[in-house]
Amino acid sequence: MRRREFVGRAGAGFLSGSLLQPVSGMAAVPESYDKQFPDMIVSYMAGRLNRLSAEGDQRRARITTASALEEHNRAVRQKVVNAVGGFPERSSLGAKVTKVIERSGYRVENVMFQSRPNFWVTGNLYIPAGASRLPGIISPCGHYPLARMLPSYQLAYQSLVKSGFVVLAFDPIGQGERRQYWDPATGITEVPSATYEHSMPGQLQLMLGDTLTGYLMWDAMRAIDYLIGRPEVDPARIGCTGHSGGGTLTMFTSAVDERIRCVAVHEGGTRSRWPMRVVPFSPLGPSDVEQNLFPGAALGIDNPDLLIAIAPRPLMASIEHFSPDFDAAANTVRERYKLLGVGDRFSTVEAGDPHAWTHKLRLATADWFSRWFYQRPGPATEPELAPERPEDLRCLPNGSILHSRHGETIWTGLWSKADNLPPKRTSPANAAEVDAHNKGLRTEVRDLLKIRGVDGPLDPRPVKIVTREAYTIEKLAFVSEPSIYIPTWVFQPHKRLSGTPSILYFNESGKDSDGMEFENAEASGIEYGVLATLARRGYQVIAADVRGIGETRTPHRPNSSGNIFAHLFDSETALAYMALFMDSSLFGMRVRDVLRTVDYALSRSDAVQRGVWIIGKDMGALWALYAAALDPRIEAVVCHGGLVSYRALTGGIDRYLHGANVLIPSVLLHFDLPDVAGAIAGRPLALLSPVDAMKRPVPPAAVKASYDRTKSLYVAAEAGEKFRITNRNAELDLASQYVRLLRGESHTQ
Repeated sequence: MRRREFVGRAGAGFLSGSLLQPVSGMAAVPESYDKQFPDMIVSYMAGRLNRLSAEGDQRRARITTASALEEHNRAVRQKVVNAVGGFPERSSLGAKVTKVIERSGYRVENVMFQSRPNFWVTGNLYIPAGASRLPGIISPCGHYPLARMLPSYQLAYQSLVKSGFVVLAFDPIGQGERRQYWDPATGITEVPSATYEHSMPGQLQLMLGDTLTGYLMWDAMRAIDYLIGRPEVDPARIGCTGHSGGGTLTMFTSAVDERIRCVAVHEGGTRSRWPMRVVPFSPLGPSDVEQNLFPGAALGIDNPDLLIAIAPRPLMASIEHFSPDFDAAANTVRERYKLLGVGDRFSTVEAGDPHAWTHKLRLATADWFSRWFYQRPGPATEPELAPERPEDLRCLPNGSILHSRHGETIWTGLWSKADNLPPKRTSPANAAEVDAHNKGLRTEVRDLLKIRGVDGPLDPRPVKIVTREAYTIEKLAFVSEPSIYIPTWVFQPHKRLSGTPSILYFNESGKDSDGMEFENAEASGIEYGVLATLARRGYQVIAADVRGIGETRTPHRPNSSGNIFAHLFDSETALAYMALFMDSSLFGMRVRDVLRTVDYALSRSDAVQRGVWIIGKDMGALWALYAAALDPRIEAVVCHGGLVSYRALTGGIDRYLHGANVLIPSVLLHFDLPDVAGAIAGRPLALLSPVDAMKRPVPPAAVKASYDRTKSLYVAAEAGEKFRITNRNAELDLASQYVRLLRGESHTQ
């Protein structure tokens, strides 16, 4: 049976509430989807992740020998390198010491080195007096604005240097002297915390095929390069320790770089991520982007796998308080160390205090490295310690690489790479070449969006019928894929215009926002709503909520809110990250839902079989654009208020309001939105009031400049007049403007 016939039969007969009518002898109406799948999208994501986790557990269970574990660890290391985007060629460190502070028994050098050409890392090198060929320890920092200058972190470094270790503490990107949003003249920062400093560029890096995780790991690996080049350091005795986010970076780096011979991970990245246990209405918020290894679940890599990849090198892991989750992960790691015959090289420590590098953890750190590098216990008591003033530890007078204009920043590097993307494509010269070109592009789109087969029973289930003046609304839901349903309102005019396709409508705010009888909140306006107006004029409108939008929006609230950049850590970002962990795409899933809505519309007995029209608003504009590029059954499309291009996010600006839910990993290595628009060439396409990175309207002239290639494809397809760029026309109501654009009428500009 062909797909068209399959979905048609699955949805046939659902019209005007016919399935709502009781029929003698028929079975009871099936349970509604909202009752069958509560908390739908989170349960779906968790279910898929947990299945991947279970498959990984089965593979791990087959590792029963030391040689098999060593082979597994080698594979984990290579997978991690690939997942973070690989590493660049080594370049000159160009290291320099900007200041020396002499203290009793040691000195502190304020040092700078380049991890990449002209990309400076700031740090402090603690050196015992008279040092020669001593063990050296690098220390990535947790997510505190002051980074290595944080007083409690300074005490940890001082404890180690007084125990006979050379210590290199360095600033991560977005912290210490590498902050992007902190003004040293005023002391004011524009973002709430260091995690925002990370995720703002880090989410965009994904579109370029890079990861902030890889950047931070490379900084740490170049810190080792610097350390082993110092005459005071023994290259055969290199350690790594960090706390919190620095603990997670310690885990990532130590798993990959085997020059690190002894490790202490403090309160970071030690529990298993999966299986997920979803607690109803619990907060749902992700960690900052570089703390995540995508697509870890699909690769079969959980946090314990990273810790095990450090074996047989000594590893200590600490936690604030022992817990079943921590203990289970620790036991897994411990058993693997035993399998290698080195069970004594793994240890755990409970701080017994809130999240901090505490006195107990400082002593445990010094003891651990002393045990393995000096074959003796560390000090039983802590020597007298006194933190320096942060300003005395600065490498630059004002404490800011950005404001000192001292080399590149994470942003300038991102902009520079994006300037050459996406790759230039050949320009088709005629309609046949356009078709061939767009066929190839559609394959790329499907691959990047992870869209495979789009079929299966629709199984529409009625909810209710609402009668309004001049039209009714059939409220129903149908299946997009197993465990995912799409709530839908079908606006059915009493007198439908003959021969008009169904208009499909998608809004990131949900169908309710434009589906009320009157405009404005709670239908308080005096004008009819846009969908009501279309229905009153005889158009059938099918408004649907793609997964996680509108009716199926997750009830889990984010951990972070109340600031302009809260989208970096909201529940939508958490969902996007869940999809990335399984090597999938939240955005792609939603485009799939749009395609399934086309299936549903054309399965109805009242369908105009030649196709549908589609309107997408805000983020929905991008779902509609991609769906139209993939599905020729979409005969016309209006993209209202959508992001103008991905390059608008990466072109000389350092902030944006669009969420991770619109980002596609590596997309700019392939194409941008104007290329996707070009795949619609030949059919009416209108860009209505596109917006920039901060969701401000973009002037039509600027949009046209960005979409020159799209226009050329339309011209080559002999349909130049069918591509429109326009703003909101105040002389027309929105419904009228939508219809004129869908019809491709030229007088809408």
